[in-house]
Amino acid sequence: MSLRQILAISHRIGVQIIRSRWTIPYLIIFPIFFIALYWFGFSASPIGLNQTFTLGVINHDDGMDIQIQNMLLNETLMGNWSLDQFHSTEALTDGFGSEFISILANLTYNNQPNSSHIFDISVLPDEHEADTKLKNRELDIVLILPHQFSNASLGLLNQYWKSTYGMYFHEFLQTIDPSLPDFPIHTTENISIRGDVSYLNYQIANSILVNLIKGYRDLTTAFRGPGGSIKIVMNEEINISIPTYSLFGLSIPGLIAFGIIIQPSLISLFFCMEFRTNNRTFDLIRLSTSSSTYIFGTFLIQVPVMIVQAFLLFASSLLMGFQPQGDIFLGYLIALTILPFSASLIYFATAIFSNEDVVGTILGFGGPFLGFMSGAFIEVPKIILVKDILPTASGISRDFLIWDLLPLTHTVSALRQVLLYDFTLTQVFSDILLSIMLSLVYFFSSLLFFSYFRFWRSSQ
Repeated sequence: MSLRQILAISHRIGVQIIRSRWTIPYLIIFPIFFIALYWFGFSASPIGLNQTFTLGVINHDDGMDIQIQNMLLNETLMGNWSLDQFHSTEALTDGFGSEFISILANLTYNNQPNSSHIFDISVLPDEHEADTKLKNRELDIVLILPHQFSNASLGLLNQYWKSTYGMYFHEFLQTIDPSLPDFPIHTTENISIRGDVSYLNYQIANSILVNLIKGYRDLTTAFRGPGGSIKIVMNEEINISIPTYSLFGLSIPGLIAFGIIIQPSLISLFFCMEFRTNNRTFDLIRLSTSSSTYIFGTFLIQVPVMIVQAFLLFASSLLMGFQPQGDIFLGYLIALTILPFSASLIYFATAIFSNEDVVGTILGFGGPFLGFMSGAFIEVPKIILVKDILPTASGISRDFLIWDLLPLTHTVSALRQVLLYDFTLTQVFSDILLSIMLSLVYFFSSLLFFSYFRFWRSSQ
């Protein structure tokens, strides 16, 4: 295998593509048409509207210091500044965690009292029961409030007071009584959300919860009120936008991964048509000195084609109204991890079948089949190989299914978590790692497979 031969094969294929009158236009048009067709069919089909989701809540909140409780309840000290209008009558003594649960329990769509409640809440004792109920689909999603939730809320109040009045709230009160304690200022313990990322109800409920948490942290609306009162009344005071979801928006991660995986069938058909037109069936295989030369030569030209088409898939999704919650650039890089697997499909097919029409047909049907097996569009049956072994960013370990042998499964999972739930690279690292490792296993296996069968065919 020599670099010169690899580059020569790549150059020859590139020239064939460029000279074709319809190959390049079709490669550009296909991803746009693919996304547009799906948008036309499913964007007008809202889901989750007025649906009530089953929400489990684990409240670890330790509440606030007793001195701070007494201070906030001291009418003489607080003067015109009083915390009022709570949903929970014991919000100060029980902590802001109880108040937040009460807020969630009272939330309705469009903030109308006669509208459907967004959540049906069950308070749970621990994560073990939560995970059991999630796996049995007794709950759609679980919210875990941390131990320092009340202190974090007081920290938000303190920051709001600082930005509005130029001093922290406790500093203001200490001008009246210097013995009063300080408020927490920089408490940032995170709220946790758990669930099955492949479950449609989780996907919708998670997006709503993320919006609600962002609203709770928006202190310009959370802590305000006429006459100097400090209100925390989310349903009336915070303008929470409950988005309308469609199957199109929630399916974008699967559509992008599926669009990339079916590129081998299209590219192989273009290659085969050029070969057949010029009466050179698998001419490049005959001219290459080794199977590895052919594989890396053809792969080298496939990479830029699929990178551009992946970009067009993302761009088309955004133009059609998809609004990602997370980092779109990270999502794009995650999508590219599937390229070695996508390319390996060509080599597996051409290793077995000698006729280009058969290769095109096999790949044409095989791409969609693999897309559905990976759960890109629908929830696949649970055929368990190993129980409770794969970690997830949402905190609940899941079973290793037979579909997890496909790198596409992990690519779709990582894309969903990043684009729909705003997860970080660290949170989806396990899925990305599995996608890359499995893709490379398939790619190098296709190299060996192709080498063996090419030799076998040549020896007949």
